[in-house]
Amino acid sequence: MARLLNRWFELLQMSRSEKRRPAAPRRRLRTESLETRQLLAANLFHNQSMPEDVNDDGVVSAVDALTVINEMNRQRIGGDTNNTVNELGFKPDVNNDGRHTSLDALMVINRLNRERNRHSVPDIPTQNPDTSPGGDDPATDPAVDVRSIDGSNNNLENPDYGAANTTLLRVADADYADGISEPAGTDRPSAREISNTLSAANPEGTTNDRNLSDFVYLWGQFIDHDIDLSLTQEGDDAESFDIVVPSGDPLFDPTGSGEELISLTRSVIASGTGTSTDNPAEQVNAITAWIDGSQVYGSNQETSDLLREFSGGRMRTSDGDLLPTDEEGNVQAGDIRAAENLGLTSMQTLFLREHNQIADDIADDHPDWSDEQIFQAARTIVIAEIQSITYNEFLPALLGEDAVSDYEGYDASVDTSIANEFSTAAFRFGHTTLSDEVDFVGNDGIEVRAALSLANAFFNPSLLEETGIDSIMKAGASSLSQEVDLEVVDSLRNFLFGAPGSGGFDLVSLNIQRGRDHGLADFNSVRTAYGLDAYESFAEITSDSELSAKLESLYGDVNNIDLWVGLLAEDHADDSSLGETASTIIADQFERIRDGDRFYYENTLSDREIRVIENTTLADVIQRNTDINSLQENVFFFEPSVTGTVLAETPGVESAPANHNDKRFPRNGGHPTDRFRSAVPVEGVTVELLDDEGNVVDTAVTDVSGNYKFDSFDHSGAYQIRIASTGDVEASTVDILISSGDVNLRGINLTLTP
Repeated sequence: MARLLNRWFELLQMSRSEKRRPAAPRRRLRTESLETRQLLAANLFHNQSMPEDVNDDGVVSAVDALTVINEMNRQRIGGDTNNTVNELGFKPDVNNDGRHTSLDALMVINRLNRERNRHSVPDIPTQNPDTSPGGDDPATDPAVDVRSIDGSNNNLENPDYGAANTTLLRVADADYADGISEPAGTDRPSAREISNTLSAANPEGTTNDRNLSDFVYLWGQFIDHDIDLSLTQEGDDAESFDIVVPSGDPLFDPTGSGEELISLTRSVIASGTGTSTDNPAEQVNAITAWIDGSQVYGSNQETSDLLREFSGGRMRTSDGDLLPTDEEGNVQAGDIRAAENLGLTSMQTLFLREHNQIADDIADDHPDWSDEQIFQAARTIVIAEIQSITYNEFLPALLGEDAVSDYEGYDASVDTSIANEFSTAAFRFGHTTLSDEVDFVGNDGIEVRAALSLANAFFNPSLLEETGIDSIMKAGASSLSQEVDLEVVDSLRNFLFGAPGSGGFDLVSLNIQRGRDHGLADFNSVRTAYGLDAYESFAEITSDSELSAKLESLYGDVNNIDLWVGLLAEDHADDSSLGETASTIIADQFERIRDGDRFYYENTLSDREIRVIENTTLADVIQRNTDINSLQENVFFFEPSVTGTVLAETPGVESAPANHNDKRFPRNGGHPTDRFRSAVPVEGVTVELLDDEGNVVDTAVTDVSGNYKFDSFDHSGAYQIRIASTGDVEASTVDILISSGDVNLRGINLTLTP
């Protein structure tokens, strides 16, 4: 497989001008002062995958900046300003505008700064699996030493580590009511009562205070479906664990019968467990624990085969380059949850397209390769991209730059199993980040169709036949997510799968009840199991005194809090959107499935190949598989800004100078004039930001220099900036367009005229 990969990566340096999908056009530099960036679009070769690598040596260094500067000097002397390739065959025109300017050098310097801020990649020897029993050559036999579909045999000493259909790991001891299998929390309030008390959402929403976009949950759910799935029991022997609805619940028991229940079935437990206090019930992870693209490729051979064309290494699609469907029109993907909501289905479609595009490129350049060779090579690259995006974009965005430790190489002693505390509680944080509507946004940042209620976006994949995935992907990058807290929107807390009494469900109640079903230990016990100090009071968990009082009224004892509740009630850790406990659980899980993965991309690829993978962002994958060409570089953040100055015009009183050639004044014989005005900055003026419906969404007051700033945009679109009512003074207004998450509009000045 190593030879296959090396040959495929060579293609990244070759022109692909005749490939199937044309490159998305580059954004032009605008007065918005946007940071210039490379777009990987549909091309993965030099000066597009890494345009700052001017001398094409595989490394962006100070030598590249010097090469640009030398070329600028050469042009200055020779007068030639339009060459794009110098006499050495290098291309100092980094931004591809046909000129060699200081902007090209600046792009190289910016890339150097970004790379310096990344965690360093250790120089780990690439594994060389080219020799194998029987003398098989992976270059011709791709079945040798590639990832198994079911996740087995990754760890050669413990072949079941990370494999599908193995038990979840427990970090804290199980806390079943009988010590064996009876659900925990028998002395706690109903899960629905807790939901009603703690999780009713603010109708206006509470957006993320760290400027995380909706991709924090889009990617979170996509990657969750790559690493864990607990199935529920089915059939006549399925054990119910219904959620008690409080009498008089306004939605689920409006008549006050006190007899309403929200139906729930218990999770499947592993055969042979749940027999004694020494052998408590353990739940099963039905899919592979590795980040291995199993949501794309499947976790068993039957599913994988179902999804393949078995021609050219490609996977099956349906009309519109969407997910394939069965005879009943149900979408088919590597994970059974692919149709759960439009955003998830779009993410599944995106990486299906990515696989097929890579497969087509390989097949075009290597017509002698077999279908299996092409498929496995393309699969390996897609998995590496998913891994890199997760560790280099998603986790730093969610938890902060330093929350996950640096990679130090493969460690066969690591148990990579998914922790019950992670899958059943900590990684369900995303349910709190969703808004009540799904938007559809175009390249200019403007909605292209009416928003859809979140409740109507569930199990509705056929809508993509009408909308495509572009407007959903663009919308995900163009809105702030809701804050990670205990609040959950009505679509999930009251109307999931239908109205109450007609299929309606409460996802908050489910999360709490599922934790009890799995016998999860209480919040404090989990903290100590992860090496953290137990809290001694509710006030230590949260600085929100109202929330602290509600927790105490529900639980009474700080040592009896349901894990999911405690995780989301906890004050956020520094530079994280989660509390200390959830951050610790999530970091631990992702470190283990990385460090114990023999096929992790940093352990198997060369340094040059690693750089190519890490220079492929999620924005790049989106833009080369859609017609979107206006994404910010990091789609996990949405942080546009607008700055300007409020100026007051005052009549001029100077006389025209004797030198009538001074065009600042009219030729009026030197008499005083009021025809020309001077503008001075004004402090203390209230400036308003209005949305496209004329609603004031933010205000700012000018400082001593007359400056104002807006940087709290909830979403892209058309806005207007104006000075608040000033009586008889005429005030200007300015229309602006926030087209993407990195728009930085400067010099948007407003004028007061007497």
